[in-house]
Amino acid sequence: MEFKFFKYEKDSAILKVFFNNDENMNALTWDFFKELPEIVNMAENDSSIAAVVFYSLGKHFSIGLDIFNFATNFPDLMNTDIKSKREKLYNLIKEMQIGMNLMENGKNIYIAAVNGYCIGGALDFIAACDLRFASKDAIFSLRETKLGIIADLGSLQRLPYIIGFGNTKYLAYTGMDIDATKAKDIQLLNEVFDSKEELLKKVFNIAKTIADNPKDAVSGSKKFINNLNKHIIERELDAIATHNSSFLDFLDVNNNLQKMLKNRG
Repeated sequence: MEFKFFKYEKDSAILKVFFNNDENMNALTWDFFKELPEIVNMAENDSSIAAVVFYSLGKHFSIGLDIFNFATNFPDLMNTDIKSKREKLYNLIKEMQIGMNLMENGKNIYIAAVNGYCIGGALDFIAACDLRFASKDAIFSLRETKLGIIADLGSLQRLPYIIGFGNTKYLAYTGMDIDATKAKDIQLLNEVFDSKEELLKKVFNIAKTIADNPKDAVSGSKKFINNLNKHIIERELDAIATHNSSFLDFLDVNNNLQKMLKNRG
């Protein structure tokens, strides 16, 4: 199976998946959201796969949502002043949530190996993974707030159960960057490694350790851990999609983006 955003290789019981948009710092295009459910379903339907590792071959894991790509693909949604467009935006947000929901609810263990930037939508993505590791150069940010967006792909719903409510509020309210050391301190990361090379080596070994365990025991453990907050997350993901489709102003988002780019010179 061929993909535009993703490339993959199977290594025994491990599916290694890397992002294929390095020229744009792996910004999350519409292809990412279309193909992620296909990648996950492919892994879930292969009984020989036990763990899936996501990583980047480039300098950065991902700088988050590619707003310009979405403006190109969905120009009619840039103005949501009529009911039909609000309904389309709601459906689009729900579709963008699918792949991450499938990872969270799947039997396999999904692992993020992060280097460089992990911003906005990329943080939503790793929050849906079961385990998160990084090299010490990694930078994380719940950046949506700075753009005037309430994050709607899972960070606000999942992070409180990973890093606590106080830390989630701190990241959401400020939109600030945190480094890998801080991310480990607040338990966003399971471990931090000195280099990208060490990161990938250790993460693939961890994935192998997981794959070597009886799959039913691992997937069963995942199921019953996730059951503790599953219904809350599902409810609130739908609630945020409803809210943003009703109130999100893309003109404001674009203006905020331009201000950010101008301030960075």
